Amino acid sequence: MLKKRWGFPAVFLVFSVLSAAAPEEWGRLAARRESLYNTIFVYQKDSVVTLRFGRRAAVPIQTQVDLKNLRNHQLEYTKLIYASLLYVPEPNSILVLGLGGGVIPRDFRFYFPQAQIDIVEIDEAIPPLAKEFFAFAEDDKMKVYVDDGRMFIKKQLRRPNPPQYDIIVLDAFNGDYIPFHLMTREFLEEVKGVLSPTGVVAANVFYDNQLFDAEWVTFLKVFDRCDVFLGRTSGNAILISPGAQVQVPQGPAFLERARTLQDKHKFAFSLPAVARCFRPDLKPDPQARVLTDDRAPVDYLRQQQRRE
Repeated sequence: MLKKRWGFPAVFLVFSVLSAAAPEEWGRLAARRESLYNTIFVYQKDSVVTLRFGRRAAVPIQTQVDLKNLRNHQLEYTKLIYASLLYVPEPNSILVLGLGGGVIPRDFRFYFPQAQIDIVEIDEAIPPLAKEFFAFAEDDKMKVYVDDGRMFIKKQLRRPNPPQYDIIVLDAFNGDYIPFHLMTREFLEEVKGVLSPTGVVAANVFYDNQLFDAEWVTFLKVFDRCDVFLGRTSGNAILISPGAQVQVPQGPAFLERARTLQDKHKFAFSLPAVARCFRPDLKPDPQARVLTDDRAPVDYLRQQQRRE
């Protein structure tokens, strides 16, 4: 029996994904690639295509797309990321670390056609698969850069006029490995350097372990504020830190802004339902320590259950 946590059923820990299932439930194997970083599998069942990394059965899936309805979000976390719009309703520049099947940037492109979207993906095998199987396509306003996310940001900071992004999405992880250099205080300071003062950082994390608290206090250390949106049907959460000049909605204004944006953009998912995932009552574990480049025990913390 599943235990109750924070008023709704807890599920087995997942990252960016549904719980692991037997491959036959995803249909036939459509592609397999051995890349520098992963063994990559693409499955297809009818119009639903699934992306998965790694050979182990327990490794969860990364992306799932219904090719007959690209606006339909199959995984909860891709909807939760749009909590960022409650802080920045009309973004003009977006940075996404981690491509996968391209669901998040593709929807941003659809709903905000004026926005310039930069996507950074470390694995050069992923963009071709996203284009071939997941209906992802680059254009003059949406570009993929094959690079390590931290190195990409360092390069931007070296430019005479570094870009200032309205929304920065951190989703460059998979279920079997966590790149600690994308979770530390030093990395987030670099992220802050390319964030507009009126922008927001949104990070996809998983919450049922002590790494969640360490990530949370690290965001608080760098940005002073970090709000939490907890998934209801998955183990995902979204950490959101606004820039210094963001006018953060207070109380019921969160939901009112969500309704206004829903009416304007006609999202295929419910932004008000996303807004209701906001958990202002939660606090990080007071014993949690900031992650730094010389102290990032992410694998150990991930294996430790979160203290209530």
